[in-house]
Amino acid sequence: MIPTIFHFILKTPLPARVIMLTIALGVLPLPAVAGPNRTDGWETPIGKHSAWEAAQRLFAGATGGDSWNGTLQHDKTLRRPGTSKTRSALPKGTTLSAPESLTLQSEGRSYTLLMWTGALPDDAADTSAGFAGQFTVLAVFPAGSNDATDVVEVKTDRETWLEPGPLLGKENSFRLMNAHHNSSQGYLITDLFHLRGGRMRRIASVFTLNNRAGCEDTFEEKLQWRIKSAGINPPRIMAAVDLVHTLPEDDDCEQTSKKPVQRFQDSYRWNPNRRSYVREAGNLNALDKWNEGHM
Repeated sequence: MIPTIFHFILKTPLPARVIMLTIALGVLPLPAVAGPNRTDGWETPIGKHSAWEAAQRLFAGATGGDSWNGTLQHDKTLRRPGTSKTRSALPKGTTLSAPESLTLQSEGRSYTLLMWTGALPDDAADTSAGFAGQFTVLAVFPAGSNDATDVVEVKTDRETWLEPGPLLGKENSFRLMNAHHNSSQGYLITDLFHLRGGRMRRIASVFTLNNRAGCEDTFEEKLQWRIKSAGINPPRIMAAVDLVHTLPEDDDCEQTSKKPVQRFQDSYRWNPNRRSYVREAGNLNALDKWNEGHM
């Protein structure tokens, strides 16, 4: 079974930027949404209030809120996205870091996402939240309000961060990344989300692996999101992963016949009856099986 937590992190996420891709093969370019704000911290404006005041509403009685940490004074239980029953327990004494933010549009409204990372107290009896004593909280705030419409705990690996996603018709999406790497392999799970009614809805989850194992078995997997249906809102989405075989730069490898790039992809369409995206077709499951044999 493919692990549920993984990734290869090569560098910290870049600042916001707009990426315009050349139209090719009938695929539309993917304009990026505004990127994460990594400077305002607790002073990030949420409506007429600050991120610290928003945290105090979410975590009643929280103290601190300086440039570093806030501290929970009461237990808090949060749901995990994509599940109906799984919960994360944040006990009293849990600390919260200053948040990062991301602004996006959904159903004609503007929203701000706040993402806090933090640590469970050393004496926590229940360590099911997050990963290895660390956790990440993601909350959604409509423009002009510090009342969250959704709050979830999203950490499943050592590193967790947000990135802008492709434009979905008239709406924005965002990517939630969970990752780690060891001496020879890197692991990444990329979850693509959008908002419906102010709540986070997962569109797709894609696992990619990078491997550095000498001259014969070094490869990387490159994920791209593509919009397929012009004029349809919400549009069809394609997740395409290219498996690229490479040679390690610092090994004395002789150039042999180049292995072809292999492409794996799934497509997703909007189901109006379920009011959610569903997988339509594809073969990413074949990539999952291939990765199982290389971990």
